[in-house]
Amino acid sequence: MNREKPEKSSMTTVNILGRLRITKEQVQQVKLSLTKNGMLEHVDILDSVSKELDGIFYNLVDILSDDTRQSEINITSNDDGEISKWLEQTFSSKQQRTVTATGRFESIKAIIQASSFVNALQRQLRQHTKERLDIMLDLPVDIDKLNLWSFNILEHPEPISYTILLIFHAHDIISRYRIDIEILKNFARALTEGYTKFRPPYHNDYHGADVLQTVHCLLIKSSLLHVFAQIEIVALLFAAAIHDYEHPGLNNNYLIRTRSDLALIYNDSSVLENHHSSSVFKLLRDKRFNIWSNMNVDEYRTFRSLVISLVLSTDMANHASLVERMATYFYFKETNATTTATDSKTLLQTLLHAADISNSAKPWPIYIQSAEKIMEEFFMQGDLEKVHCDDNKSTFDRESTDIAQLQIGFISHIVYPTFDVLSKVLQLDSLDNNSKLTPTKTSHTLPWQYDLQLNLETWRQVIKEGDLQQAVLKRKPLKLNFEYLEIYVEKARNYLKKRSQQDILLNRTSTS
Repeated sequence: MNREKPEKSSMTTVNILGRLRITKEQVQQVKLSLTKNGMLEHVDILDSVSKELDGIFYNLVDILSDDTRQSEINITSNDDGEISKWLEQTFSSKQQRTVTATGRFESIKAIIQASSFVNALQRQLRQHTKERLDIMLDLPVDIDKLNLWSFNILEHPEPISYTILLIFHAHDIISRYRIDIEILKNFARALTEGYTKFRPPYHNDYHGADVLQTVHCLLIKSSLLHVFAQIEIVALLFAAAIHDYEHPGLNNNYLIRTRSDLALIYNDSSVLENHHSSSVFKLLRDKRFNIWSNMNVDEYRTFRSLVISLVLSTDMANHASLVERMATYFYFKETNATTTATDSKTLLQTLLHAADISNSAKPWPIYIQSAEKIMEEFFMQGDLEKVHCDDNKSTFDRESTDIAQLQIGFISHIVYPTFDVLSKVLQLDSLDNNSKLTPTKTSHTLPWQYDLQLNLETWRQVIKEGDLQQAVLKRKPLKLNFEYLEIYVEKARNYLKKRSQQDILLNRTSTS
């Protein structure tokens, strides 16, 4: 007597078997990892789970043998028993069980429970390994410090090495793509060599590591870990790490004006950005540095396309259009209007761009050190422009450029609009709440909001009350008087405190 079966019921069973296969693989991987890391108390539990999965397997083999013969999708071979035999040999050791309707339901339920248990153990194992990674590899920091918005990348040497190792591990990239640690360390060293090749004061390995750490910080404290696909997160983090590889400390405009080889190669179009991405992908052709050797062809094609798009988006010439696109995206989201396509690529590009210009959104001690370095790099270009440019005009003249006005303009017109639209879209929570790699909803003011206001107001106070000449100790190379500027940091803090109190009073008055 033939039983009536739901349409494509065998396909459902095959999908369940797929979940079972993944769970069994996870069990074996976790058992090996637990053993290596000395967490033996969980190994016995996993042995029990493995035996239970073997029993579930036999129940499902019986179901599959029953269902596949009348399925519209024919996955059987000439011999009706071959599939069961293949599944048995692939997934289980031999044992025999009977199955009932209730047993089938319990089998599916047990798979879900076992999968949840294994996932929980994997999370525990990853946390255990994260805590040990900095010790095993003798790294100067741990992941908890990299989770902080206020982390100062300038305090530790070899920043590319420890940021890539810790952040890639935190996002499960090393295990997912089976990256050999030694190859990853080789790649980090090669990346460092490229960043320091021309010894630029600012666009060096510290900047590359800083952008990677900032992108990581933005990701883990927003909902984006659940919005982006895994390959998008991998591409974003990788692009952040490499985005200024072999930067010469000169901008695109200078390279084009002086008709440099790079400008000629890339036809004056995003000259540096094209070079950064192209040079890194050339580096990856060497097996000593190819950390993505285990990516399949299709995945690598998607990954490469994303990375190139992200690195090219860091060209400052794209700033206005990028912010405008994000503002448009926010408008559609706020008004619940429909858009023709998802805009995840724009969001990825904005995240990287924001991290790239984030120094003035960091606490003052971090920001002012970075400001000094980028200004010196600008002035070095200005010195060269006087010699090599036909018009002898310098974009940044070391002797006459008003540093305070330049910083005010950059923060007001570039940095603030970028972070303003980004925060509206993402509705980020507190970036210094770094206990977990998961978002938590909160109404607290974002740390960067205050830091931006303080840094901007400090320069305004310098212009209003101070002597800019005293703020500069040396012009070549540029050395800022941090001690003198600290006076105006305090003035700015007091001003912002008073303004905040006034805003509170105004709000109370308006609501009463």
